[in-house]
Amino acid sequence: MSTTANSYVNLGAFVTMGGDVGRAATGIAYMQEALQLQEEAYASEADPRRRSRRALGLAQSLMQVGRQHHQQQDAQEALALFVRAQGLAEEFLAAHQVPASSSADDANSSSAQADAAVRKAVEYGSFVLSEICSNIGVATNDLGQPDKALEMHQRALTLRKETVGKTHPSVAECLNNLGAVFFARGAFQKAAEHYEQALELLVESAGGREDGPYMALSLYNIGVSRAHLGQPREAGAALRRALRLAEQAFGPDHRQVDLIRATMQQYKGPSQDGGQPSENQEPSSTSAEGGGSDGGNSSNSAASGRAS
Repeated sequence: MSTTANSYVNLGAFVTMGGDVGRAATGIAYMQEALQLQEEAYASEADPRRRSRRALGLAQSLMQVGRQHHQQQDAQEALALFVRAQGLAEEFLAAHQVPASSSADDANSSSAQADAAVRKAVEYGSFVLSEICSNIGVATNDLGQPDKALEMHQRALTLRKETVGKTHPSVAECLNNLGAVFFARGAFQKAAEHYEQALELLVESAGGREDGPYMALSLYNIGVSRAHLGQPREAGAALRRALRLAEQAFGPDHRQVDLIRATMQQYKGPSQDGGQPSENQEPSSTSAEGGGSDGGNSSNSAASGRAS
């Protein structure tokens, strides 16, 4: 990415921080300027390898702008940007084929070093593609396309595991997103299982500690799912743990903390009289950015946002 384009992206990301609609629109405008510059550079590049690298950089910028549109509740525009980003990331991967394993005698050769560089490029490109697939999954789920959402989230999970390993904490994001899709389909047991797998990975990566907004999100999702399964004791325990972590992460007066308290109050009745929770309370998916946002997956996000 050029210095000018990078400046527009950084400025756009800064301006879109916060919930002000005007600031968000200005930030998106800056990012669109960056996209235009990158599109021109990509279109004018004649060298196939350099063009593929420009394609990946453009894909990442498209994903970032798509997330901003999704945060502004424009899932349709976000999806169009994500789909374009997917094609560009796949173009990058097609131009970087993983070579066959080198022999021990070739380990220090220049060709072996080049092969290692290609493998690193493929790993990086695959991780980016997994993020894009997560974003497409969240957008299609929000647009009422659960089958497509499930397909994209499953692909994201496969790519993520292949890239970073099955126990990497970033795999938890994919598991949480799959849980949200299963929940939307009424498969509450599958949803709870995916959320619990996500929580297990997060706790393991934190050395056995429960801490941070992502764990609060997973616990909230577990609580809501268990409540829909008619398991008030398990639901209440998970929500209490979610509340404690959310208060530590955000402070006692944050709106996400208020959401968890409201959910606990709503489920207090069912735990005593055997009733069922309201259909209005839904779990939330996580952000593919490695940080929370409040625009992507569910309007009832407890601790983090969606994948967009």
